Amino acid sequence: MSTIKNLIFDLDNTLYDFSTIWKKSNKQVYEYLKYDRIASYDEFFKNYKAINNMLVDEVLKGNIKLREIRNKRLKITLEKFGIILTEEDCNNYYEKQFDFILESIKPNKEVNQWIKRLNKKYKMIILTNGKSCEQRRKIEELGLENMFKLYISGETHISKPKEEAFINVLEKENIVASETMMIGDSLHYDINPANKLGMKTCLVERKWHFDDELENYTGYKVKNIIQFFTELETNKL
Repeated sequence: MSTIKNLIFDLDNTLYDFSTIWKKSNKQVYEYLKYDRIASYDEFFKNYKAINNMLVDEVLKGNIKLREIRNKRLKITLEKFGIILTEEDCNNYYEKQFDFILESIKPNKEVNQWIKRLNKKYKMIILTNGKSCEQRRKIEELGLENMFKLYISGETHISKPKEEAFINVLEKENIVASETMMIGDSLHYDINPANKLGMKTCLVERKWHFDDELENYTGYKVKNIIQFFTELETNKL
């Protein structure tokens, strides 16, 4: 069995609890824009979630692009309540939500200490989907800047779960799959494509804000990132 030399981490919901922050910020912006005067947030989110999951299915079928989901789900949901949004309205909604997200992101001292320690032993990489400016701001707010090599889909123009996103990291870093472990919270976006390429993998069992239940997985998994760090260092992997 090859020794692990390289660790590739997803960012959101892997290195920190993004879903809790997202849910809080989404309610904040909904109420900030006073949409709650038309429909309660709970009623809005029930529809928003269903429409999001329907659009994700369309992405998986190849009918629409992942980047199209954000504005489509908001437009379609609010149209059900008689609110017609422009693209600019959607952008303003998510820009304000991102302000609320940044207010809630705080460094985790224990996580950051682990990462500093592991940096001395492993090549540390983040592979994340998202806009460059947003993902970099999150990393900054988490106190993790300069601790990882960053591969952000908004910069590389290759999104997970495409195998090319993972191959790009392997080639750019001059590392091999058999000595690399992918750590993420999604079977579809993180674990399955990494497994196909021969990487070791670890699923962080954290429910995404649009999911009703945890994904069923029988491979190596942990409840949180601290458990992974601890088991890595105590040679339980």
